[in-house]
Amino acid sequence: MKNILILFGTRYGATQGIAEKIEKILQDNGCSTEIHDLKVSSPKKVPSLNEFDGIIIGTSIQMSMWTKPVKKYIKKNLASLIQKQDKLGFFICCGTANKKEKIGTAKEKFLIPKINDFGLKPALVDAFGGVYDFSENSLMGGMFKKMMAESLKKNEGWENVENKAYDFRDWDQINEFTNKFISIIK
Repeated sequence: MKNILILFGTRYGATQGIAEKIEKILQDNGCSTEIHDLKVSSPKKVPSLNEFDGIIIGTSIQMSMWTKPVKKYIKKNLASLIQKQDKLGFFICCGTANKKEKIGTAKEKFLIPKINDFGLKPALVDAFGGVYDFSENSLMGGMFKKMMAESLKKNEGWENVENKAYDFRDWDQINEFTNKFISIIK
């Protein structure tokens, strides 16, 4: 049984949902998993990377930026991650990847350059669409909601943003990513 560590940084919950789906797929395929939201898990609670056969790291993107906890974790554990990069999967969750034809752009703009800056060469990378949540219970702040609504009207041609969540995560794409990762660690 392969033991997989899943680490993620999320702002509004979409990346967490992806990480949890990846965990379920891994478990359904006989893998043992441990998952940590780096925003809430203290560094002491995240076990040594040497204990795992594979590692998956995910982060959300906002204003072209990764989450701070993910960047901090990578910097602190860079030497260990480089040793494990042949068993490392990496994903981002961002609005640019909401359309299939823009996934490559999202990877080239927000993922590959940052990975290269760290000196990492993961075995697998991907970019997944996100969630625009304009509902009353949204974790997005009012000012950010307003900015996003204006951006969608201007850049995407949305005429009206309703008081609901728009989920652009492609669960088939996430399933395919996870199955590719399984084949890498075997």
